[in-house]
Amino acid sequence: MERLRGYLVEIAIVAAVGLVLAALGPFGSFAMGDFGTRLAYWLPGAFLGYAGFRPTYALAIAAADRLDFPALSGAVAGVLVGAVPASLLILWWNGARLEEVFGPDRWFQLYLQVAIIGALVATLFTLLERRREEPAEQVAAAPPEPRTADEPPFLRRLPPDIAADLIALEMEDHYVRAHSPQRSTLILLRMRDAEAELGEAAGLRVHRSWWVARGGVESIERDGRRLCLKLRGGVEAPVARDRVRALREAGWLD
Repeated sequence: MERLRGYLVEIAIVAAVGLVLAALGPFGSFAMGDFGTRLAYWLPGAFLGYAGFRPTYALAIAAADRLDFPALSGAVAGVLVGAVPASLLILWWNGARLEEVFGPDRWFQLYLQVAIIGALVATLFTLLERRREEPAEQVAAAPPEPRTADEPPFLRRLPPDIAADLIALEMEDHYVRAHSPQRSTLILLRMRDAEAELGEAAGLRVHRSWWVARGGVESIERDGRRLCLKLRGGVEAPVARDRVRALREAGWLD
């Protein structure tokens, strides 16, 4: 539900960007005509750009995290790479509707324009996400004193109720979402660092994007060769094929 809400917020932002661009008429588009004409161009164009930009940007962020690169380098790479499919989609849109304004020979200029808009929108997404999850970041930046002497360091970052019943960690871009059966919270931390801080806690990495506590598993669902762990509270965690052997050796699949 939280992720769906995030996507809905992004869609609302993209629509707002389309409205602003239609009102301002940048990159020569003011000459297209009245506001209605510009809106008919910019609103679908904004969503086409989003459709091409967002998946590639997310992949670049995930790749940077996996390769242990700084988050900023992943964001820059995401903008530069994501602007390629986004600009191609916009180029198709221009050729289909307004070829006389943005001809195919101006692709590189269009690429730069899309990259600039994409960077601004990606920055806005990040700022809004951080603002929305500000309490979680404050916990991550200034963890309280240990509640017990042998408590794993990562648990000190969490609100007490989640730390007391942590069932899973889920990677979301450069954040980790900590799940309990009742609720979840975001922590500004890489998954590998969270896993290291958990140390010998009773859990395993079951997927590149998931760590699961053994006590959180209610059942195991099999669909052919696909495995999914059903956790308390209705959370579902996929199991990567290369992790099945480790889970079997640990006795999780008996």
